Amino acid sequence: MYRIKRSILSALLALTLVLPANIYLIGGGLGAGLQFPLLRYQQTYLGTNIITLVRDIEYVSSGILGGRSALSVLLWLCGTLLLIAAIGYFVCMWYEDYASIRKLVSLLIAGAGVAYLASVIAQYGLLFHGPAGFSVPVGVPLILGVAWLTYHAEVEEEEFCEEEYPDEDDDQEGTSDPSESGEDALSPIDQSVEPDRTV
Repeated sequence: MYRIKRSILSALLALTLVLPANIYLIGGGLGAGLQFPLLRYQQTYLGTNIITLVRDIEYVSSGILGGRSALSVLLWLCGTLLLIAAIGYFVCMWYEDYASIRKLVSLLIAGAGVAYLASVIAQYGLLFHGPAGFSVPVGVPLILGVAWLTYHAEVEEEEFCEEEYPDEDDDQEGTSDPSESGEDALSPIDQSVEPDRTV
């Protein structure tokens, strides 16, 4: 078991969403790009483009992308959904015992890594090289490594410092009731107007 703080583990999970998972070169030297879980940054002879995953899905649904490219987009979408599900589940179960959730979280993250790898293979082949170009899935080992760490880690619970407030019972004990002390309970005003009992 590896001891790790929950905040550090959550930071590692967030990194899987913001770091590039794939570097690719389009066949014929037409362009190159970085592929993140939620978008692609691509440079071609036509210019620089930022293509979101939603736009790729629109290309598939409209028929602009088909065949291996469409399958690659769908597999990439599955990987991103699994990754978001893992992070969302981890956040929702923040105050639960980590031992009860680590198996599911690690499986979701590992599934995302496998889906990303399958997406690259569907587009470029088993050797990450083909007519479409070549690819280096640099983020897949990171995602699988985070999944392994998530499963084998022992999370240290965060300690929060709470301000100490005086106990209400102590305040009540410090305040004495005039009727309980054997002193006269009359106020100074009542004592000043007390009638004379002498005849």
